Amino acid sequence: MAPAGYENLFVLVPIAADPSIGGSGDEKFEKAADEIIKQISDWCEIPDLAERIVLKRTYGPRDFVNELNAWSGTALGMAHTLQQSAFFRPKNRSKKIKNLFYAGHNTIPGIGLPMCLIGAELVYKYLVDDRSNGPIQGELSPVPADGWKGLK
Repeated sequence: MAPAGYENLFVLVPIAADPSIGGSGDEKFEKAADEIIKQISDWCEIPDLAERIVLKRTYGPRDFVNELNAWSGTALGMAHTLQQSAFFRPKNRSKKIKNLFYAGHNTIPGIGLPMCLIGAELVYKYLVDDRSNGPIQGELSPVPADGWKGLK
């Protein structure tokens, strides 16, 4: 989150899931990030965009392996084939371990931050036995220990 008076800029550049491409701190990787910022600067006609950046964090396939244990450094999870899409993705509840739930890019509903948040919402709604359609309305309230109806 950006401090008061500042804004965030998030840039996602799809690349192959290959840790040898590198990650944060690698000269070649950082040079590519600088070139991407330059291209955005040109497209948006903001010549001093690079100078306006107060904090820059790059994150590459090697970082996904080292920090998140992501297979082959993938940020996007499984391939988009029919057998790994939509309802064919792994479910949000473990079949093997009681009361183990999942949310994230490898589970239903799929990849991308919005889908990961929806996946977390699906797990929460299951746990509190909320069978309503659509998103949760308003702010979430703390759930008492005996309020987790989905745990059996």
